[in-house]
Amino acid sequence: MGAAHHVQIDLQTLITLVQEVEREDPIDYGSLPIDEAELRQACCAGALNILQSAALFEAEDVLYVLLSSMAKLLEENVLLHAQNLERGEGINNYMVKQILEHAKRPK
Repeated sequence: MGAAHHVQIDLQTLITLVQEVEREDPIDYGSLPIDEAELRQACCAGALNILQSAALFEAEDVLYVLLSSMAKLLEENVLLHAQNLERGEGINNYMVKQILEHAKRPK
């Protein structure tokens, strides 16, 4: 096992960073009965747990852990958008539209 790496980021800092990103690419909660602040805090805490676990690895391996986690989350997000499309809902996210267009099966 490699040398441990310590990343200095606390929960509140991460929440603030996510809020800044969210301003650029807003999340549509619609009428879901979800407390946005609570959900954001729980997701940020989960991300910090992943980072904390990955800190035991070599630096390059940490990147692999973080990138694979991010790719899985993107895949889940795009799949949810695809399911929404099947229900007749629209997609406002440009990146999701591009990914879905690229991933379409030939007819």
